[in-house]
Amino acid sequence: MRLIINKKKTGIHFLAFCLLLPSTLALADQNRITISTGMYPTDYPPLSWKDGRKGIVQKTLEAISERSDFDFTEEYYPFNRIIYKVGNGSLDLQAWSSPQWREGVSGKVYFTEPFAEHCEIIVQLQGSKLEVNQPGDLQGKRLGVVQNYTFKTFEPYFQSGEVIRHNSRDEVHALKLLEKGRNDAALMDEMVARHLIKTRFAGLFVTGKTFDCVPVTFMFSKSAEKHGIKINRILQKLKSEGVIDQIIKMYR
Repeated sequence: MRLIINKKKTGIHFLAFCLLLPSTLALADQNRITISTGMYPTDYPPLSWKDGRKGIVQKTLEAISERSDFDFTEEYYPFNRIIYKVGNGSLDLQAWSSPQWREGVSGKVYFTEPFAEHCEIIVQLQGSKLEVNQPGDLQGKRLGVVQNYTFKTFEPYFQSGEVIRHNSRDEVHALKLLEKGRNDAALMDEMVARHLIKTRFAGLFVTGKTFDCVPVTFMFSKSAEKHGIKINRILQKLKSEGVIDQIIKMYR
């Protein structure tokens, strides 16, 4: 028996399929859920960039999106504005947060389970003779930190004036002031510090003791809590499979 193909009918069927395909894809897109995500208006390596490069936060969101029907859109606001907007429900997510940092809005938000850890680390110039094992070792010294950030272990020393807090706009600025001798040491996010020392300030600084380690979570607005619960399950799966660790290691 010979199979005979009716080319005319086949062409009609193919045309009908092509006409149907765009509407099918559009329907698939409509079924995806968009999560508005707060990002800083400047680069914050290695967590995020604005120029098309993807940092730890962006790659983590991408991994979640690949396993779900969630898409994440970036909205750029200053640090305090992001917290405020998630708290009042006008922004869905801050994707690198901790309950220990956000006590002021804790009743207005939903936190996922932890998926990483944040620690503050002491940074000093190469060859510095100053040993910093506790805040008291910096008595009378200037410590460079990022403005608006809270450093639990050091706050009593800042308030009493035993340690002089010198605010910088970001970690890069803090390191530049340390390089110029304007500060005796700096205290900053360990992950950010190690990345900057490796990529922008090679050979200039050494890292020391860590302080105030806290769990890192996603912080969702209450209005997006049901989505946050679903995303938490995916996030914990990525953590257990080692995907989160692999992403972080890319920047160390």
